[in-house]
Parts: sequence; structure tokens; C-alpha cells
Amino acid sequence: MTTQRALVSNRLAAGAAACALAAFATAAGAAPRAACTPRPATGEPASQAADALSVSLDAAHPVALANWDVRWWQRHRVWIAIDASNRGDAPAQVLPQMVIDARADGAASLAQLGVPLPIAPHAHATQRLAVYLPDDAKTLGVRTLVAAPIQPVAVSFTLECSEARFDVGQFAPAVAPLLDEAAATYFNGFVDPLSNPHAAFETLRLLASGAEDGVDVVWAVRGLMQAVHDDHGFAVAAGEPPPARRVLATRAPEFERRPDGTAVVRLHAVDTTTQAEALAWAGTLHDGIAALASHHPRAWVVDLRDHDGDSPWPALAALSSLLDGPAVGATVSRQGRQEWIVDRGISRIAGAPALVDLQLSPEPMFSGPIAVLIGPNTRNAGEDVTVAFRGRPHTRMFGAPTAGFPFLGVQVHKLSDGTMLGVLETRDADRTGVVHRVPVEPDTVLPAAVSLAPTPQPVIDWIADELNASTGNR
Repeated sequence: MTTQRALVSNRLAAGAAACALAAFATAAGAAPRAACTPRPATGEPASQAADALSVSLDAAHPVALANWDVRWWQRHRVWIAIDASNRGDAPAQVLPQMVIDARADGAASLAQLGVPLPIAPHAHATQRLAVYLPDDAKTLGVRTLVAAPIQPVAVSFTLECSEARFDVGQFAPAVAPLLDEAAATYFNGFVDPLSNPHAAFETLRLLASGAEDGVDVVWAVRGLMQAVHDDHGFAVAAGEPPPARRVLATRAPEFERRPDGTAVVRLHAVDTTTQAEALAWAGTLHDGIAALASHHPRAWVVDLRDHDGDSPWPALAALSSLLDGPAVGATVSRQGRQEWIVDRGISRIAGAPALVDLQLSPEPMFSGPIAVLIGPNTRNAGEDVTVAFRGRPHTRMFGAPTAGFPFLGVQVHKLSDGTMLGVLETRDADRTGVVHRVPVEPDTVLPAAVSLAPTPQPVIDWIADELNASTGNR
């Protein structure tokens, strides 16, 4: 079969630079495909099974590899159907990974992560992987891992290969509009600057080579996200379920008045999907802070180590007397910067109506020392609240890095064929202008054993030093 290729220029913004993106047009017709069984690869790393068509996962072998010799299939597209059976009494989750030219040390020339595959007890689930084999590929493998709690899982593989070879950038004409739409949506929205936009575009062209349908486009976009270190975006083919969101159970905040005159407020998870519940939680948080404030504490500890939520606005409104606003942070995107305004029980975007309004009477602001406790369970809205405290005078962060899950920054786009593309379009910036693209780091890292304390001793010591310093300066 002969193929032809034509490219049409289309410029898209990517990061701070303009990325010349070619709109995709391609092969003369969709290439047929057929079942194929490449030979098992020889040498290391070896397949778990001799025929390289199955693996068995359990506590003794939580990771296994099926690896094939594909030197005869270079420049072909390969589709791999996974059928995983959970033989245990508890739910299991299998994590597949496609690897090209895997090495014995675990590295590979290309490693593309699949989508976590949940499997009910004594049930089975399937997933289809798709990959293009470059002209220098020698082996193709699927490395599978079963996540804890580990259940015995049997996995089998069925392969199909395109009958035609494809140059980089060639694929079925029917997918060209969808691929162009996906590329435009992603490159125009992704908030993080690309160090090499041209290389990112070329990666997408390579991964899309031989694509026939929307599922192939999804796999190309997933590979692009991985290549540009985007751990937050997602691509889901039409008819597939979106990534599961963490189910939050609201837990009331806790308050403590310490003998040394320090007030402590601890925020936990909150489900803010209903306005009534979000306002009730924010009211409880504010009232507890106001009750502690009536005793005129010398300092505050704001414990965010267990704070998670879909929206930061209820917490920001309730914490307004401690945040020293009104401008406490911002959301940044390709379109610019939107300031977070927090004042007297109201939280909003600058120039916009209130998102949360607790309808409070004027109350005094606290300007003294505040220690903020953070850790790996500080997620989503918890990280937004953390950023809102960053840059506040007389404030210090203690603990461990946050989770790094900017859930609120991911915007979901539904493409013309039903594909869902989640694009990280916004990041948090603190009041000093620093944009936070990685988990928020504490100013003082606490050892694990110390960080478990309700109020760790280094926090108490820092507050004492701050108070002594302020007394000495009078």
C-alpha cells in the first residue's frame, strides 16, 4: 500500500512562545490491521511467560513483563488488548505500561503509562493500548503492576498490527480533524511554559503515526502529556468513564486554645459540591475562629495537614481575619492573572461577585505570628489555602510538601467525537507573584515522627522566637 502526506500550517500558542503546529492530514486511506503475534524477545529483560502472551501478578510478583521482538514491525502501529482477571476476594487495580526497548535496569527508550484498570473481586476488565513503533524499535513490552492491597490477577494479551508501515505523521484521514482539534485544545490551554514547543509537537506527530480512530488519538495525547511532564491532565475516549474523583466526607474543623496563649485551628476534608453544606461548614469554621479570637491569642497555628476539598472559597472566607488580605493570591493562566480577594467573610475573584459571603460584621484582623502545618494530605483546595498564606508577614510553613494535585486548575473539554480532554489551564500564584507549579514546600521540613504531633515542638519554638523578637523591637 502506498501512502501520501500533506501538512497544513496552523500556529498555536504554547507556553510563552508560539508553537508552529501543523494541522494533520495524511494517508490515502485507512490501513487494515490484523492479528499478529511477534516473537518473544530474547535476552534480558525476559518475559514472565515463555510465549509472552500472559502474566500472573500476586504478592510475590507484583510486577511482570511481557516483551516481544518487533524488529519486523518497525513503523507499524500496534494495538494491545489487555484482559485482566481478579482471582482475589477484594478489589484490585492493575497499572499497565507500554515499554519500547526495555532494559534490564528497568529503563526504556520509551515508557508510556496506561490507565489504571480497576477490577472487582472475581471479575475481569479489559483495556486497549495503542502505540507506534519507530523505525529503530527492537522490542515492545507491556509491564504490568498490581497496586496494593495486592490481589492475585491473571493478565492476557492479544495483539493486532497495521498491515501498512507509516512514516512519522501519517495516519487515517478520518482522524485528522480530531487530532488537530485535540492538539489545538491542549497547546492553547496548557498553562505551563514548554521548554521546547517544537519538540512537544514532534512528539505528538510521532505518537499519532498510524492512528485510525479516536482511541488512537487519545493515546497520542496521553503520551504528549507524559512527555511534557503534565501529571494533571487526562484524555478519555468517547464512552470511557472519566477519572474517578476522590470521594470526600465532610469532617468538622477542630479548635484548641493552648495554655501558652496560642490558638489552633485544624481543617479537615470538606465536600463543597452543595452550596448549603459549604456555607454551613464555612460558618462553623468562622465561628470557631471568632470564639478563639475573643481570648486574644498571641499566635495561631493553622493545621492544613488533612485539608482537602473541591473549592477553596469557603475556607478562605472563614479564614479572612487571619489571612491579612484583601489580596491573598491569584489564579494565573494563558489569559492573565485573576486576584483572589478575601475580606470580612467574603471571598471572590477581583472584579467579580462574591463566591462565598458569610455576611459578617466588621471584626479585627490578626497580624501576629501564624504557623501553617502542611503535608502530603494537603490536597486540592487545601493547597490553594496554603498558597493564600504564602507571603503573609510573620507566617511560616512547617511539615512536608503538599500533594501537588491542582484539581481546580484542570478544565474539561468535550471534543467533537465525545473525547474528553482535561487540560491544566490554571495555576496558583501567591501574593508575592510566585507561581506554584510543584507541590508547596514547607519553610521548615519536619521529620516524620515529629510531624505527627498535634502541635510539633519546632512550631512552638518558632512562635516563641517570633513573640520574643516582636517584644524586643518595641
